[in-house]
Amino acid sequence: MDANGNKNFISEFAALIRAKGARAVVPALVIVLVIAAAGPAAAWFSHRRNVAAVAQLDSPMAIYINAAHMEDIEYLDISGIDMERKDPGGSRYNYQDFVFTVRGEDIAAFNLQLSYTTNNQFAFEIYNAVESLSPSSGSVAYTATDNTVYYYSINGPVIAMDYLNKQDGQMLGKTDDSYYSDTYEDTDRVDQYAVPVYSQSHSTVDSEYLNAGEFCNYFILRVKWSPLKTNDKETDIIYIAAKAA
Repeated sequence: MDANGNKNFISEFAALIRAKGARAVVPALVIVLVIAAAGPAAAWFSHRRNVAAVAQLDSPMAIYINAAHMEDIEYLDISGIDMERKDPGGSRYNYQDFVFTVRGEDIAAFNLQLSYTTNNQFAFEIYNAVESLSPSSGSVAYTATDNTVYYYSINGPVIAMDYLNKQDGQMLGKTDDSYYSDTYEDTDRVDQYAVPVYSQSHSTVDSEYLNAGEFCNYFILRVKWSPLKTNDKETDIIYIAAKAA
């Protein structure tokens, strides 16, 4: 990705961090999801399926991020993560999967960008996914607005991400580089868990075309945690962006 794309990605997320704060305490474990659409669309600050703020972005490219089955972004809900849930055998899960879509027109490939705060020490992975009307082992179910249930399965290895400011051997963002100063400007008394980690896909993602000119790619966002971790009340901000390559 070019330098301007990097700068825009960081400045957009930095503005949200300063405006919204990254250390809000909520009644139950909730991840606040921020989706950035690189196109003549919008950025959404989505919390429990409610759109809390909308900020227009300026780009000539027609590329959008949606919920599963290309439905409106407000249906992309990742609240209610339960780190104590168990599988049928009684073992605790250490991850939870969510589906999102990148769609648009006349774009051959794009980059995925991901940034997040680290209050909960989550790890994030993104996978290509396929949609089906039939369930399979490990598939993620999504009930569309017309009550049709769709199932999404991982298709291929985890998408490699290049971390721009992650501390070596840590899940924390660096506090002594240009990304920190771009995010917090002259502020030097910031909680270490509020410092965002910035990353972007190592390689471009090829668009999956539905027909002439239109494409739709499905992805699974996997949120991972330590098996020993229990539910708490911290909020993290996640920022996902798609930029035409």
